[in-house]
Amino acid sequence: MTTTPFLPQADPAVERRNGNIFIFTQLLTYFSAPVLYVGVVQAAFCDRLGASATVANLPSSTYLLGAVVPLFCAWLFPARLEQRLVQHGYAIVAASLLLVCGVVFLPAPDWLRITVVIGQGLMLGVLNSIINIYLLKCLARGTTEAGRARALKYAFGLGPVAAVLGSLFAQLLLADKLAGVRYPMNFGVLYLSALPCMAVCSFLMRGFRLAEVPDEIAPSFAAFIRRSASAFCADRRLVIAWIAYLLWYCTLGGMTNLSLYTREAVGRSPLELAGIIMALRFGLKSLAGFGLGSIAAKYGARTAMLATVVFVGLGLAWPFVSSGYGYLVAFGFMGAGELGGVYFINYVISISAPAHTTRNLGLLSLVGPVSSVAPAIHGSLTDAFGFSASFTFGIVAALAAIVLLMRTGAAERQAAG
Repeated sequence: MTTTPFLPQADPAVERRNGNIFIFTQLLTYFSAPVLYVGVVQAAFCDRLGASATVANLPSSTYLLGAVVPLFCAWLFPARLEQRLVQHGYAIVAASLLLVCGVVFLPAPDWLRITVVIGQGLMLGVLNSIINIYLLKCLARGTTEAGRARALKYAFGLGPVAAVLGSLFAQLLLADKLAGVRYPMNFGVLYLSALPCMAVCSFLMRGFRLAEVPDEIAPSFAAFIRRSASAFCADRRLVIAWIAYLLWYCTLGGMTNLSLYTREAVGRSPLELAGIIMALRFGLKSLAGFGLGSIAAKYGARTAMLATVVFVGLGLAWPFVSSGYGYLVAFGFMGAGELGGVYFINYVISISAPAHTTRNLGLLSLVGPVSSVAPAIHGSLTDAFGFSASFTFGIVAALAAIVLLMRTGAAERQAAG
């Protein structure tokens, strides 16, 4: 790790190297998605161990709690430690995967295995939220805006393809299709396969070269929150982005209902069509990754962010204009729109002063816990009024986000003036 001053525009070769490191870490992360994206695999494992449905969903619930941690990190850690946070974060993720492997491969009671899986879900929620934000911050400090757009283009264009490969590998393992690998060893092998990926990510982070950002003297946490919130709210662009991000999440929260609606639209259960749904979701996400990167490079971060909202809105509007297998295209739109989780962050980075970027991203991350009610709202609307009410709610939320984001253009001109 170097402390040599570096300006991205001064050395295109170093900028490209930083971008390539980012791309490779995303490819490895996407390949490891079956265990790093806490949810399906963990719930299936806990269920197989005899846990109740409530307990089986605890890994997902604990994972969501991690979204509040980046704000504490923004207060606690100075800018000079941001690269180390990502590097050590990957290393700790690898160690947590090894812990799960230990209780799977070695004789252990079921209650201990369940406890470790739930605890690791919480740990991944904390670590992934830190890594996701600080890795993008490192990318911003190590590239120009054009270089960052290139890195995002290839990372999230090729990344979903790696996720498909990782998911197919997980399917073979968990369906007992690999000779000699049976339950519970198949779960252990799945976790073990992600371990070297995270170790390599940790090693790669040592190669980043970053522009120096002056450290700020940290006040008390209460003073830090007051100062950060006051500065955040004083910038109209940040406030609009925060609200629009919440609305984007409200639309994205309809994904589960889209899956449930498959039975009505196609006449088959979601489980039967899981492969096609996954292929469409990640396939269009891959195409969108290339397209959004090009949009960001040509038209700027705001336009790419706006496009992700349009995609999720189209995803929930699609059931109103399609039937049969054509309905499944909705999952492709939602997959493309999922990249809003990257491009909202990228937009906030692009409009924030370097010394204030981390705290602004920490405040933006609070949208996650706030939006956790969105799936429940979609479910309640469906129970009371049917699927169309849920889809309409998501469309309205997307339209409101689009209107708000269109107004950021005027806010940006005002800030520039």
